[in-house]
Amino acid sequence: MNLTKILVLLMCLACFSFAGISVDNYTVSQSSFQPGDVGVTTLKVTNPTGTTRVTGLTMTIYNPSEITVTSSPKLADIDSGGSAIVSIPFSISANASPGIYLINVEFSGFGTGTAGQNQVTNTVSVPVIVVNSPIVSMNADTKALSGVDVISLTVSNNGGSAKQLRLRISGNSSVVLYGANEVYIGDLKATKVLNLTLDSRDADNGPYDIPFLLTYNDELGITHTDTASLRMTVKKELLDTTFNQLSDLTTGTEGTLTLQLVNNGDALSDVRLSFTNSSLLMKGSGEMKFGNLSSGANASVSATVYPDLSPGLNLVDAKVSWVEKDVRKEETIKVPLTISSDSDVSVYLESKPSPLEAGAEHTISVLVSNIGSYKIDNVDVGMNSSGFDLLDVTPRQYIGSLSQDDFSTVQFKVMMSDNPGTYPISINVKYRDSSGQWVNKTIVQNAVVQSAPESNTGFMNLAVVIVAVAAIAIWYFRFRKKR
Repeated sequence: MNLTKILVLLMCLACFSFAGISVDNYTVSQSSFQPGDVGVTTLKVTNPTGTTRVTGLTMTIYNPSEITVTSSPKLADIDSGGSAIVSIPFSISANASPGIYLINVEFSGFGTGTAGQNQVTNTVSVPVIVVNSPIVSMNADTKALSGVDVISLTVSNNGGSAKQLRLRISGNSSVVLYGANEVYIGDLKATKVLNLTLDSRDADNGPYDIPFLLTYNDELGITHTDTASLRMTVKKELLDTTFNQLSDLTTGTEGTLTLQLVNNGDALSDVRLSFTNSSLLMKGSGEMKFGNLSSGANASVSATVYPDLSPGLNLVDAKVSWVEKDVRKEETIKVPLTISSDSDVSVYLESKPSPLEAGAEHTISVLVSNIGSYKIDNVDVGMNSSGFDLLDVTPRQYIGSLSQDDFSTVQFKVMMSDNPGTYPISINVKYRDSSGQWVNKTIVQNAVVQSAPESNTGFMNLAVVIVAVAAIAIWYFRFRKKR
């Protein structure tokens, strides 16, 4: 039973009525407390209409050792239809462990009914949540923003554990996260440093408080959202322009870069862009010429480039120049470019025993090799075919991470079809590349299923082919000389 259901159940118990007396509701002065805090719970005790006066009303409090009730108020008689407000102050022990503690309060009195005087009672359980609240603070390595900037943000926690911490910026902010709506920080017990890309192009020049929203689970698993602000100064460059990438680029692969330049400021003449980062080589003159742009206008230019950049978002050093009043001016900027990974995998199969026989049980090994330039993570493999039934509990097998040129093998137990023939095998490999994108690749290979063991002379079937290919693959990846 989760925490919400427990609290709902306790509230239902609190409002349960008995003849002659009821506890309509309760409140606690804080939603949660830290060890050493003090608080008050307030209860409304009612004598329902239609009953007689309740006299001799008393209250007995049963509190856990972690909570001390500092005073117990005296109760007066309650007439029919009347009510009384009862406040119970308490303090939390400085050594109390995180948890939900119950203060049980029993009310007892005497009412007169048709059968004479009878005792009436009611008990309510008030939950008090004790937790060491996180105390999260943030500090940046710079106080200035000029457009699209990468800042080093130090996030510190001087309180209780903050689990699954996520960071985002309020939706009405002029400064936003670039390329993402939310940043996942994870469990924060002390300090973490992360690179944060901020986009202040829509913000006015001057000081600015960036409104951050921090969402996390506390020690008890309760979700909280807190606010924090980071004081920054927006100081835009002299050139008020925006560059938008209109084409895809793959790391380590020559391709066409198409950039759109939007002029947000005054009219510009003979605008040119060149990259000063040696990891992005441009063929030809080495310049992208956008020409003349009036205020609010845009232009798109394409060039052949070779990006030796990491997959994901890169802020690439560049130089932009333009003519203003017959004088050529230039400015250094960072152009945001998203680079795709060249991730790819190859698959090799091996059957034991071989060849494949109709109606027989076999183990098919699937060797997955990372033939891309970067590590891939969360690799798992699935396999299916009309030529066999899987005997494993799960249709997929997990591999994990594969470095460049690395490979790993998983096995599937199968029962072959009773009918000989050629059947396609569909192998699906799912993984996350180094840019964080999920990739699904499906490879189809044919399997030849023989009718009898003696028919293994002079045939070409999958069992023979994949054993040979697997042997070549193992030699290639394990024993070949590394480049």
